[in-house]
Amino acid sequence: MLVAVLVDLDTADRVASVTGAVVGLAGLVVALIALHAPGTTAPDSRRVRARGGGIAAGGDITAPGAPPRTGAAAGPTTGSGQRDVSATGRGSVAAGGDINGVDPGQGHRP
Repeated sequence: MLVAVLVDLDTADRVASVTGAVVGLAGLVVALIALHAPGTTAPDSRRVRARGGGIAAGGDITAPGAPPRTGAAAGPTTGSGQRDVSATGRGSVAAGGDINGVDPGQGHRP
């Protein structure tokens, strides 16, 4: 605004464009530094892999129509007990939490 008052409108437009570009570039640099900084991963993160037709979930798996979980055991678990989850091969299923509403011998049970 001050440039527009002291000089002309074309110069103010150029100054604003250059200032915007510099601020945008600085924001990009800060974002890249934060993205690659060590220790930015959540302490309870885990690796989830599904290969060859397998199904893997980092948390609970609940079958459609299964009753909702209630009580203290409901919800994701946290802490050092978390492990990586991997399901390899057709028909294999792995969960980092509980599998609810599924009978392994019979399939889905409502």
